[in-house]
Amino acid sequence: SSGINAEYGVGVAVKDGEFSVSLGESDPVTVTPTGALFEPLQKFILGDGRRVTLQQLEFNGVTHSIRYRCCKKELTVLTPLQQHFMDVMPEKPIIDTSNLILSPMPGSLSVISVSEGDEVLEGTEVAVVVAMKMNNSLKAPKSGKIKKIYAKVGDVVDGDQKIMEFH
Repeated sequence: SSGINAEYGVGVAVKDGEFSVSLGESDPVTVTPTGALFEPLQKFILGDGRRVTLQQLEFNGVTHSIRYRCCKKELTVLTPLQQHFMDVMPEKPIIDTSNLILSPMPGSLSVISVSEGDEVLEGTEVAVVVAMKMNNSLKAPKSGKIKKIYAKVGDVVDGDQKIMEFH
């Protein structure tokens, strides 16, 4: 493994159970599976006769997590149209939420056990969200002072909605 993350334009053509695979401008390589596709252990014969074994660890619908020769790799396979949409889709900004208590899921805010200005210790229960008839205790991620409370008891909250903020 080179340790380099790279994106390649990949061409794949299928004929008589064989795959002709090309990366970027390279010459195509013939890949012949020796067993059923999408099994956890995949064995292939390359065009030059080399045998390759891959272990598929996980597939989430787009990204394959595979292991080859003790190296784990993430492989995302997209159609040209999917890649076009990925290219034009704006990246979601990373927001610092370290001073916030967010709702872990949609539900109803049943308890707020602090007030603005209160000092709380790390691990103190500050609120409870009821979702699917289960109480979800929200605890202070660190010690500090409650700066602002954005919701009130009885509010229906969305997942990741701000409930309160620390100084």
